[in-house]
Amino acid sequence: MKGKIVIALLAAYLIAATEFHQVLRLPLLVKHYAEHRTQVKDMTFWEFLVMHYETNVAHDDQDMKLPFKDCHHSLTTQFTAIPSQKITLTPMASIPDEHLHFFNHSQLHSSYLDKIFQPPKI
Repeated sequence: MKGKIVIALLAAYLIAATEFHQVLRLPLLVKHYAEHRTQVKDMTFWEFLVMHYETNVAHDDQDMKLPFKDCHHSLTTQFTAIPSQKITLTPMASIPDEHLHFFNHSQLHSSYLDKIFQPPKI
């Protein structure tokens, strides 16, 4: 029972989200080729395909119903597999205080900031 459900869901996905539904139109291709074959007796299947798929010119109303003549249901999906890696963190050694240099605010003169940051002039 599970196998039938899986096949049904896979078929539903392939028909809805990919161009696999075009395969369902293959009987139309065979029927249309048979119609052309009655008109032109020595036409090969390859000549038929070239005539219908090399150009977008429709010879009759059946041409645009052939498989893979339109691509309105295409879907592009990208998957990225990121390998899982174990990250280990090691504790850092403490930094001695004599190597730390902090900025002294008394050395900052606000006069040079007044030249850069000014309100807009009207």
